[in-house]
Amino acid sequence: MTAQRRGSSGRPTQQGGADKHNPEAQPVRSSRPRVAVAAAIAAVAAFSLATVPSTRAATDPVTFSPPSFVDNVKAGGEPSVIHSSKFGTLVYSSHEGTTHIDRAGLLGQSALQFACPDPTSGTCYQNHVWIWTSDDKGKTWQLRSEAISDTGFSDPDLTEDASGAIYDTGIDLANDALFSSMDGGKTWPNGTAQCHAGDRPWLAGGVPGEVFLTTDDEQMGHILLHSSSFGSACDSTVLADNGSFGSSGGTYSGFGKGVYDKTDGSFIEPAQFKDSNGNLIGFGYSRLARAADAFNGGGETFQPVMTSPSTTGIFSPFGVPQVISLDSADNMYFAWDSDERDPNGTGGCGAIPNSSNPGGPTPLPNHIWLVVGKHRGSGQWDFQPPISLAHQGNARVLWPWSVAGTDGNLSVVWYQMDKMVDPDCDVYNGSAVPDVNTFIYEAHISNALDPATRQITVTNASGRAIHQGGICDSGTTCVASGQDRRLGDYFTNSVDGNGCVIIASGDTTVPDAVTGQPRATSLPIFIQQSGGPSLTGGTCGTTTTTTTTPTVAPQSTPGAAAPSAVGIPNTGAPPSAAPAAGAAAATLATTALLLVRRRRRHDRR
Repeated sequence: MTAQRRGSSGRPTQQGGADKHNPEAQPVRSSRPRVAVAAAIAAVAAFSLATVPSTRAATDPVTFSPPSFVDNVKAGGEPSVIHSSKFGTLVYSSHEGTTHIDRAGLLGQSALQFACPDPTSGTCYQNHVWIWTSDDKGKTWQLRSEAISDTGFSDPDLTEDASGAIYDTGIDLANDALFSSMDGGKTWPNGTAQCHAGDRPWLAGGVPGEVFLTTDDEQMGHILLHSSSFGSACDSTVLADNGSFGSSGGTYSGFGKGVYDKTDGSFIEPAQFKDSNGNLIGFGYSRLARAADAFNGGGETFQPVMTSPSTTGIFSPFGVPQVISLDSADNMYFAWDSDERDPNGTGGCGAIPNSSNPGGPTPLPNHIWLVVGKHRGSGQWDFQPPISLAHQGNARVLWPWSVAGTDGNLSVVWYQMDKMVDPDCDVYNGSAVPDVNTFIYEAHISNALDPATRQITVTNASGRAIHQGGICDSGTTCVASGQDRRLGDYFTNSVDGNGCVIIASGDTTVPDAVTGQPRATSLPIFIQQSGGPSLTGGTCGTTTTTTTTPTVAPQSTPGAAAPSAVGIPNTGAPPSAAPAAGAAAATLATTALLLVRRRRRHDRR
């Protein structure tokens, strides 16, 4: 869920020199009033003059295995993947699919498969997120059953505490469930169905048995909760991470996935900052010192810090950098996708995103920006000017996610389109662009804190398109408007036991088996680094993943290779059950529409 509207060869490419298309040097004029505190204006001016540090390509080529399907029936939106440090398994979790649909696929077999993927075993819609584990480094995956405490089809997120316990979460618009596994994701005996009522929970594991959960409460705004019982119960204390900022009526709020800082016991999460008129003025972080003590009457409160003034907004549906990463030396990193637009143009999405005459501000080529902060002591970082990881002159980039390793090593992934388009409604200057293709790109970064020796290698990690057409960025309103929301609101990267990058994403290239049209939902895919330096100082050797041809032919995309699939049988209903697809589709559509609510709390325009 979300709270806001809105070279394919696989060879590495070098990012070098200052960015000649830096929008911060030539800010886009906004059609809205921009009244900010004086300090923020001065900071924006200083940021506008910053140049992008030069970089050079890493010596060893970074390569990735072809995408493989974790499951060829179940939905794959909002996926997370994590390596169990204690048991060595990989754990993968995704949205059950209810509100991550393309209505064009509701009349085909995939709608019936979604509602009841395996009638013979009773694997039907269960109102919980999907979980799989792999004991062979992603070659094969096993679906795992959860417990009663798993209630909630949406918003999964994985984390691990210091004991090796793994946590997941899910919501059904009335609860935030929290549950944990003590055996590397194979069983989930601990948990509560109601840690809190909220939207878009994120998790961060702490000391053994401890986990922090943030969520968006309709009355209190963005809040933090805490459990010290492996998720079996949540403390009654609730801490708000939002409020006033500056002396001129500005505000701030935490959002996105936070992190537990094991060096000092603090909790840190991304934050957005607005002026008194509600206009976005920058990004940064909000930190709660001695986080566990704050839930025991210690009196600690969140302290917000704006590190990166912004004049170009953000495209992410969460309105902030989606995740904060800390490396082993406690250096901080976060990335975001800028949203450059021509305020005088009318070639983008309008108030009704799927209309034939959108009329919104015309999208311009945008950036993936990365901020690096060198750790100087408990709660102290020195932040450098943002680094541009991607700037496509004829395309849009979106939804970055990051993971850090040892000192100065970092991976950032994002979706990259091959044509200029407003992704939310797949139009540009009044013309539909339905054949725009989306790829997964990765930036492999070493010596991140030293501009003189920093190495950045950018690679087309997917090697082929994983989606064709628009990507609805407007939350559950996508279901009502009929837009394509199968990819959900984010995808993620992580590291395996060797520090090599692993990626979880939805994939929409496999069409419905009956109609040949788009499936009702995406499918979960897994990509792993197969060559080049790891994020922990080692080398990622060539990996081999046993794959088989999908049971249905993938949807073709120009210049794209056919996807591979893990050898999991298609457990969809047999052809004799196909006539029931219409009824299942009607039920699914009704259920999804009942769940729709406009949740654009942080309008970015």
